[in-house]
Amino acid sequence: MITIRRANGSGHITKLAGNRRRPYACRKIIGWTEKGTPKYKYISYHKTYREAEKALAAYNNDPYSLSSITLTDIYNQWLPMQEGKAPGTIKGYRVGWNHLEPLHDMLLKDIDRVTLQRFYDELNGTENVAKCVKKVLQPLIDYAVKRGYMPLTALNYHQVIDLSSAPLTRSVDRKTIAEEDIMRLWDISDHDDMAKIILVYLYTGLRYSELYNLKPENCHDNYIEIVRAKTKYGIRTVPICDKLLKILPIAPVPPYTTFNFHFKELLPGYHIHDTRHTFITRLTEAGVDPRIIKAIVGHSTKDITEHYTHLSLDVLLEAVNKL
Repeated sequence: MITIRRANGSGHITKLAGNRRRPYACRKIIGWTEKGTPKYKYISYHKTYREAEKALAAYNNDPYSLSSITLTDIYNQWLPMQEGKAPGTIKGYRVGWNHLEPLHDMLLKDIDRVTLQRFYDELNGTENVAKCVKKVLQPLIDYAVKRGYMPLTALNYHQVIDLSSAPLTRSVDRKTIAEEDIMRLWDISDHDDMAKIILVYLYTGLRYSELYNLKPENCHDNYIEIVRAKTKYGIRTVPICDKLLKILPIAPVPPYTTFNFHFKELLPGYHIHDTRHTFITRLTEAGVDPRIIKAIVGHSTKDITEHYTHLSLDVLLEAVNKL
């Protein structure tokens, strides 16, 4: 590992060992172990030293812009501090948080007014549900701003968001992306980076946040490792089918608002989560054992046996290569 030192407190750039797509890492010392060795916070990863240098400079000018903190991280810090409040209030926080599931794994730097407005517009519930969500989301934003994770302007997000557009009822109807639409993505993948990214979602079943937050050290020749998840089932090995190998590596996944815009340009009428639904549906139609499917996508199951909790990579690859 090659490290390039900079001024004290400003972080530094290190070149990671091995054959990596983005070997240059920006990192800062955040503490020390009992033995006196440093503890690092990795900020971002880049293909060239020049890209890393620019990113580190941007981070030092605007620390929250490259923060790896998610909304779930903030919630887990904030909720224990609400002890002592009425049980009904705490229950309301938890109910509102459950409705915030699409934003749970989103990086704070990607949460802006436009993202929140779109979230409320697509919220599965009534206007009262939207108000319930606001009661937990607004204090979470306030908490994040006070700790420097979000800009001061975030305090005013809800002032310009319209919460009245929620219908009396709304249900999310997941769709399976048609085969002709998938083939169209393959046809343009040689010159369209966004098509490549969508194909990766379609052939891995990854959640948006899992691919967006994926680190180079967790990418391997024919599989990736998900090392951080909300549940133990989410921590898993995801196989990469042979079809995908010819379009890898892909460009970095853009922030959610940008990605969602381009996604709907290429696949009008579909939602991002439909890629995951399509992956599961296609594997089911190919006759793959449901327990193997659940292991790949990170779903919990009560009937999973010890055998299926330690599936070999060959078994996983055999399953996805049926697509």
